[in-house]
Amino acid sequence: MKKKLLTLAVAAALPMATQAANAEVTIYGKIHASIDYLSADQADTNGLLPGNPLRETNDSLWDVTSRASRIGFKGSEDLGDGLKLIWKAETQMNIAEGGGGFATRNAYIGLSGSWGTFLYGRHDTPVKISTGKLDIFGDTIADYNVGDQDGDNGGFVDIRANDAIAYVSPNFSGLTLVGAIVPDADYGETVDEQGDFAGAYSLAAMYSNGGLFIGGGYESLDDVSNNVDASHWRIGAGYDFGNFHIGGIYQSADGAIGGRVDATGDFIDFKTYTINGSYKFGNNVVKAMWLRSDWDDDIAVYTDDGTVEADDKFDTWAIGLDHNFSKRTKAYVIYIDSDIALHGSNFNTTGAFAREQSGLSFGMVHSF
Repeated sequence: MKKKLLTLAVAAALPMATQAANAEVTIYGKIHASIDYLSADQADTNGLLPGNPLRETNDSLWDVTSRASRIGFKGSEDLGDGLKLIWKAETQMNIAEGGGGFATRNAYIGLSGSWGTFLYGRHDTPVKISTGKLDIFGDTIADYNVGDQDGDNGGFVDIRANDAIAYVSPNFSGLTLVGAIVPDADYGETVDEQGDFAGAYSLAAMYSNGGLFIGGGYESLDDVSNNVDASHWRIGAGYDFGNFHIGGIYQSADGAIGGRVDATGDFIDFKTYTINGSYKFGNNVVKAMWLRSDWDDDIAVYTDDGTVEADDKFDTWAIGLDHNFSKRTKAYVIYIDSDIALHGSNFNTTGAFAREQSGLSFGMVHSF
């Protein structure tokens, strides 16, 4: 009887085993955290006079920061005639403080073939993808977003869009074209404005040949801030020769993305440009980056004595050293100095504004 039951169980499992063999599923991820020492000219804005103990704010801190740690599941199924179903569900994890949710990063389903790839769900926009490989300090304290991903501090505007419908072309001798639309824009439209099939859209092109890489794109965002339409575009290039790399990016963005206004209440446009370089030796990589955010008009900034001044330019520079223990594991150290709040900075800005920050970051990254 036991042998008969075992035979039936094996027979029942065979179809499932066959289906699993035809559907590829991969578990992957990245564990990334850093130990950071931050120092800042942190101005108090509650109106108390200097010397009042309630006015004083911390000008330095130590912190452990989880930096885009993630776990993901992706898979495909061969549908025949060169057609393949593809899917992904990727989740961000905070390994320093806990928290997170399912499919908080890129998550989609789609089809792929010789004609290209079609997908829909939650995904990085083509503009974000276009220069991602040129961000040599990506996901660290020196990420070129400079504080956030929405341009509030004048950094490069990177968006992961909900409800995205995207197409990626085949590779044409090094050239790849990417386009995406977002129905209803998903940026807080009022009820009577909903219904657009392409309320927001993003277009990008990338070219790679030998050591040369060029990428750029244009993005239109509907009702991104205060029911105001906004757009931004960028272009970047990088070149690898031997153990050296050099790269640069330029961005022009409408002020509604940055959210800063002038005396009349009009949004202030801004431009961002950066250059970076690296050199590999053995299992090590030394890196350097300079970035400037250039606003078309002065914006209010706080100084270390609590007064408000005006400025239209913010500079950030960073140097770093990576040591690769293996292809999947590395450690790094980065020093950064910036006129504005740093990426992932955890200064408590309640009643104060952290400005002119510098930081020393020790991190480890393991990919699986």
